Amino acid sequence: MAAAASVIFVPSPKTSPYQDAAYVAALAGVLARNRYELGGMPLVASAMGHISRIETAVRDNNCLPSLQKAASRLANQAALVLYDAGKLGVADRAEALSLELATRAGAHNAQARAYDGLSRISLYRGDPSRAAAYAQRGLKLPDVTNGQRAALNMRLGRSLALIPGQRMASRSALDQARAVGGLSPFEEAALVGDVGIGFGQLRVYREAGALLSEAAESIGQWSPLFQAQYLGRQIQTALRASDPAFAADRMMELARALPLVASARVNTRATEILRTSTHWSRVPEICQAREHLQAVMPADSHDTR
Repeated sequence: MAAAASVIFVPSPKTSPYQDAAYVAALAGVLARNRYELGGMPLVASAMGHISRIETAVRDNNCLPSLQKAASRLANQAALVLYDAGKLGVADRAEALSLELATRAGAHNAQARAYDGLSRISLYRGDPSRAAAYAQRGLKLPDVTNGQRAALNMRLGRSLALIPGQRMASRSALDQARAVGGLSPFEEAALVGDVGIGFGQLRVYREAGALLSEAAESIGQWSPLFQAQYLGRQIQTALRASDPAFAADRMMELARALPLVASARVNTRATEILRTSTHWSRVPEICQAREHLQAVMPADSHDTR
């Protein structure tokens, strides 16, 4: 936030502040922090406005690489907002813009970040083959940070987990993601949770549950959104592993987390949990947990009782 505040008072000869690389980079940081805290739904209008303005600012092919790189980061963060809000088509186009700008700037890590985003969106749209291809392209880039390389290996592993016959390759990619060192505490916590999701897709439920539990407990200091996501995944893993008592305990936690964020993905996950948990509705703990979760569902969510 200090960085964002400082650029407000820096004089600039540019017609628009969106032509100032430092200003655009600060906007990307603010948008990321707001998404981590609030979820994507309250930020859709802001994200769309950013995309429109950076498209205008970088229309000149002679604009500086520093602006292209900063605009790529802002387009990436806007894409992630739109993805979390469930607007997958426009999110995909925004991430494609991020990749285009990063390529024009010759910024390898920014390209890797865009491939990461395109992989994430493709997987959520139900196209694991495309998601895997994007992750593989990102992994071929040189001079990529450890955090980005770990994330791309994780994306590859999670994508391969949903492709028949790729179980061993998926596990190898997930293990490679965990083996990458030098991550920030936030990157490490997010990676643990995402690898846990991959293990759940591979039906390695015990290991998946342990990783998701670790991530859900540690990530909340940075992101209520990520914490709610990992809680939801942890519940689904427990239900698939036929552990309704543990699932019920985490459903109570999700019920407390749900009102703190506005995320189409979290809402969808909660709806799926209510639907699948009907199989266990005779278990008193599940019955009570379902009531708590149903009570905090957004008004426009479908009633799954």
